[in-house]
Amino acid sequence: MVISKITSGLGNQLFQYALGRHLAIQNNTRLWFDLRYYHQTYETDTPRHFKLDRFSIDYNLLDFSPWLYVSKATRLLPDRSLRPFFDTRKEQHFHLDPSVLQAKGYFVTLDGFWQSESYFIDNEQSIRKELAFNRVVGPDFDTYRQQIEQAHTPVSVHIRRGDYVNHPEFSQSFGTLGPDYYEVAIKRASDQFPNSSLFVFSDDPNWVREHMRFDLPPVFVINSGADADVDDLQLMSLCHHHIIANSSFSWWGAWLNPRSEKLVIAPKQWFLNKPWNTENLVPKSWLKL
Repeated sequence: MVISKITSGLGNQLFQYALGRHLAIQNNTRLWFDLRYYHQTYETDTPRHFKLDRFSIDYNLLDFSPWLYVSKATRLLPDRSLRPFFDTRKEQHFHLDPSVLQAKGYFVTLDGFWQSESYFIDNEQSIRKELAFNRVVGPDFDTYRQQIEQAHTPVSVHIRRGDYVNHPEFSQSFGTLGPDYYEVAIKRASDQFPNSSLFVFSDDPNWVREHMRFDLPPVFVINSGADADVDDLQLMSLCHHHIIANSSFSWWGAWLNPRSEKLVIAPKQWFLNKPWNTENLVPKSWLKL
């Protein structure tokens, strides 16, 4: 069995799922989710909710299974591993660790964020199939979907603020992208696709309206309800091209678009003050500005 420890927001959950599914396929075994992170809240983290059940993912829950006690028992082992029975992989650094793709055992446990397409690209089609949205959409979703479908060339623009501004640690490690990045990115997209229509997604739309200038008239996508973030993600994926933030959320909004000819513009600098190697984060076919 492959056990993925699922934590944090939806973008991170999707990365954690994707590596787990890849290894489950590779080892011909079942995928289990460890959701104990969501059993409490954390003063140092933004409150999050498990959202992978809004997709057509086939998984088991470790939280209330007898296997949970077997998993806990690995604390007695060096590095929580005793191969070939237990193989625990804890992320050691941000960039790709190819050795993780060789994980094998009766119990393979994954503990990390695993933010690279390279961790799961060999099983892309199976993962795309499971990441079909499967839920009741919010009250505003269909209106925006119709606008996107009727647009000649819809381009999603994601502007992440929220905890990137207000959280004492995240504001220092990530920081927000300035208007210059978006102005250059939008010009690049509109030059390449003159009939572009901008669909703007943000967790702070009032700030964006007040402080951002757009050369093209934007549609501000403002969903409501408990799954507004999932609605945003699906609507992003329906756009033809994407301008993403330094955010795993809009990374997945772009990746879930299956069009081979899509233009995805991503920031060259993902972190504000972290010395981490991000060379494996952005797919090679995407444009970094």
